[in-house]
Amino acid sequence: MKSNYRKIGDFIQLVDERNKDLKVTKLLGLSISKQFIPSVANVIGTNMANYKIIKKNQFACSTMQVRRDKKMPIALLQDFEEAIISQAYPVFEVVDETILNPEYLMMWFSRSEFDRHACFLAIGGVRGSLEWEDFLEMPIPIPSIEKQHEIVKEYNTIVNRITLNETLNQKLEDTAQALYKHWFVDFEFPNAEGKPYKSSGGKMVFNEELDVEIPFDFEHLSIQDLIDEEIIYKNQDGNHGEIHPKSSDYVSEGIPFIMAKDIKNGTININSCSFISEDLSKRLRIDPAISNDVLITHKASMGRVAIVPQTDSYLVLTPQVTYYRVKDKEKINKEFLYCLFCSSNFQQEFIGNSAQSTRNFLSITNQRSMKIILPNSRSLKKFKNALFHLLSHKNIINEEIVMLTELLVILNSMMSKVETKTAEV
Repeated sequence: MKSNYRKIGDFIQLVDERNKDLKVTKLLGLSISKQFIPSVANVIGTNMANYKIIKKNQFACSTMQVRRDKKMPIALLQDFEEAIISQAYPVFEVVDETILNPEYLMMWFSRSEFDRHACFLAIGGVRGSLEWEDFLEMPIPIPSIEKQHEIVKEYNTIVNRITLNETLNQKLEDTAQALYKHWFVDFEFPNAEGKPYKSSGGKMVFNEELDVEIPFDFEHLSIQDLIDEEIIYKNQDGNHGEIHPKSSDYVSEGIPFIMAKDIKNGTININSCSFISEDLSKRLRIDPAISNDVLITHKASMGRVAIVPQTDSYLVLTPQVTYYRVKDKEKINKEFLYCLFCSSNFQQEFIGNSAQSTRNFLSITNQRSMKIILPNSRSLKKFKNALFHLLSHKNIINEEIVMLTELLVILNSMMSKVETKTAEV
């Protein structure tokens, strides 16, 4: 251990308070992303008196399966004064907060280096658990409490900015979806005079297949009729070509390999994705995606949608992700396709169709057979113009989120280099 490091066990102590009188009802779970989440456990008929009480500024962790998951789930309770958590989780607290700031300690737990060390220490076997005694022996640098407060303040400033940007992005996303629904579900898109079409007496016709009325010049057709037919999976019979890179195939720089986890909130996080060599990318079955393609996940994490940002190269996708490229930009555009895929009606049908599969999977063929209502070209063009600035603003905010997230990583990495002093418990 470095001379300026101390053992984590020198600064923390276990807490084991049970919910004996059932006074606490807020039940939380613990995620691998080091956050508390609402518990999804079925507790009907469960005696909650044996559950552990966790209070604000206390930690809960899981020492099980650390090697398998490559992470140690651990979180600091800050959003509630108290809650209850499974008795399987150790709960602990900082002994003296004038020596160690709990938020500073949580920052240390969030470092990738901490998880790698925990994984290294985890014992063998299927579960790959981390012994509590080994956890207590793990090192941490302890600078002055003033320096800790300074680091935490800087960290929280960045986190708060990210949270604000994510809130703004969600409002932009909500606005886009509200506009899509108003125009193409309620059929109140602007008519030639700029008035709401349906409520202004726009001509409607009955569609027997849908059993509803739609504008007379709207079409009801399959997605297959709108996309580039040349975009297919190569060697779908499975006899040729590789499906997915092995972990040993990933490189530090190269062609972005996009998995379902890289698609979130309508964006693609290229900075945090894995990379593969150009040679390997040409051997994989799926054709590459390029700028302006619309992506949707169709296995496991169903229905995540994003538009490929402007890039000089191309992206390679895991077989869990489908991409769509329109073949007639006068007839349909990426903005409409994106909002269509994100719409609640489409998502319900998309996920519902996948539920018929034992693997929670919707094949490319079944995806393309799904039918949609295609607006006329005039309203589509207006929709594209209305969405252009909104989505552009959203992309700018996403770029800032990526930059701020990288700053958090840098700040966390610098924790091992801060000037420390000997601290007494």
